[in-house]
Amino acid sequence: MHPLAFRTLLGTSAHMLRPRLLLCLGLLLGLGPLEGHAQIEALPRPDTLQSASFGVSVAIDDSIAVVGASGASVCGDNAGAVFVYERQPGPLVTSWALAARLVPTPCRADAFFGADVALSGARVLVSASSENFVGEGENAAYVFERSADSTWQQTARLTGAPDRREGLFAAGVALDGDRAAVSTSGNPNRNDPERAYGGAVYVFEHDPDTNTWARTARLQSDDRSASGLIGGDVALDGPYLAVAASTFFEREPGSAYVFRHDPSTDRWREDAHLKDIDAFFISLDLHGATLLVGEGRARDDGSGAATVYTRGDTSWQQATTLRPSIPYESGSFGATVALHDGRALITGYDEQLGNEINIDRVVYVFRRRPEGGWRERTVLDIGSVDFGASLALNGAVTLVGTVAEDESGTAHIARIP
Repeated sequence: MHPLAFRTLLGTSAHMLRPRLLLCLGLLLGLGPLEGHAQIEALPRPDTLQSASFGVSVAIDDSIAVVGASGASVCGDNAGAVFVYERQPGPLVTSWALAARLVPTPCRADAFFGADVALSGARVLVSASSENFVGEGENAAYVFERSADSTWQQTARLTGAPDRREGLFAAGVALDGDRAAVSTSGNPNRNDPERAYGGAVYVFEHDPDTNTWARTARLQSDDRSASGLIGGDVALDGPYLAVAASTFFEREPGSAYVFRHDPSTDRWREDAHLKDIDAFFISLDLHGATLLVGEGRARDDGSGAATVYTRGDTSWQQATTLRPSIPYESGSFGATVALHDGRALITGYDEQLGNEINIDRVVYVFRRRPEGGWRERTVLDIGSVDFGASLALNGAVTLVGTVAEDESGTAHIARIP
């Protein structure tokens, strides 16, 4: 029986037990598998010499899973690579095989290709955003697609507009069918806040007839108030696009913007500016007309929170705030989030030595009730402080990345209740 099942069974008391101890308890008690408990397995990891920071980014969609390794030494140090896995016949969490390694053209050292990834069907969008590149068009987002012979090919290289003061291109990427969103980083400029500036989000559309991508929009905020620098984490689903506006090193709360596409005019407009989001780096995810925003610095004790917003007929409203069953001081609950089909994943620390030293990071699983509201269902835990560096969710299947201080990493597939 996996330790995760015991966390679900023992509830609150299990939060303070290490996974090995839980496993021993299971053997002693002679308990069988719990129905509905989370099942978790590590994906087969490629050659570690070429997988530095493996798990820094993840994406999953049905039978395809994607893992970024932005520190992989392919054509040079930190060139980066992305690994594609495809599900084979057999049990859901154990039947994944490495299908391809994606490397961009051109390939160059210090590109950090794979720092962020997005997946829609058999199409992958990958960021390559490096502070070492300052020339026009050097940072880019790359599109790869699976061809009829099941091989993966690069089909496009997306870049921003020249001569724009907006920070590093491809800080974040999102993909939904024939539409892609690529954000820029902005510049918080800690040394001179007066010279800080926000980023932007570029929207690209794919033309199936010509198999080409065109840059169709560049989105910025109409609100110039000091509520974060637009750019960074970005999410896209249907007519909605959400982007974070973090404050980074400043203690003031940041915000998130939601844009909506109007098909009658083929234009995007700002649909909401959601303020007072307290996180160093805001993480968000979008599914339909529901938005999940992580607030890892929220609360006076830094225990964190995650806020769910929903759109009514005319506007976005705060629906609820999610918190772990046992909040921890400096727990950073909400540092990373994922949302899909009535399920939410939220990272946070759940064990401490003394009052301030967190020793275990986990992924909390929440489920929306049929009658409304959300409740915590279980916790994913592999006994690592680095677990949950990245999250992806597709129905009841999640992909969780883990990146250690030495830049080695893993990615785990889990089936959640």
